[in-house]
Amino acid sequence: MDDVARVTKKPKNAERPFPWKCRHCGEVRVVPTRVDYSIEVNYDGRLVPLVARGIDIPTCQDCGEKVITMEVDDQINAALYEHLGLLTPTQIRAEIERVGVTRSEVAWQLGIDEKTLWYWMNKVQIQPRAMDNYLRVFFQFPEVRTALAAISIDSAAPIVAMPDAV
Repeated sequence: MDDVARVTKKPKNAERPFPWKCRHCGEVRVVPTRVDYSIEVNYDGRLVPLVARGIDIPTCQDCGEKVITMEVDDQINAALYEHLGLLTPTQIRAEIERVGVTRSEVAWQLGIDEKTLWYWMNKVQIQPRAMDNYLRVFFQFPEVRTALAAISIDSAAPIVAMPDAV
């Protein structure tokens, strides 16, 4: 999410009650405003148009400048997960708990770094469509988990060099 990923902390005045001082025009006229927020998001190597409906964004009533806070970013991300039909971080955590495996086991069986799975579960990164599909299959079918566990165990064995061809 190129346009919203830059948000890392609340603005200085976020803890104070509204209205806030606008960083753009300097007027004390920033108030919560419910809007439909349109954005193009880079997802899986393509631009995806998104309209996040009913997002509460602090907006300057003089110049129209919008303040993207962590709360706004969360609302936009929730709309993106819904628009793309992806598993949310909460759903991924719930499925891991439901199938009774650890995060480490899931990562190992899927062949991904545990940190990558942590990123998906903690809203740091949105999983690619292919991995979302893979997660769904992994969670839905016990046979898949069993097969992947066997492959993971076998792949941990040392690789034996093949003799040279005669």
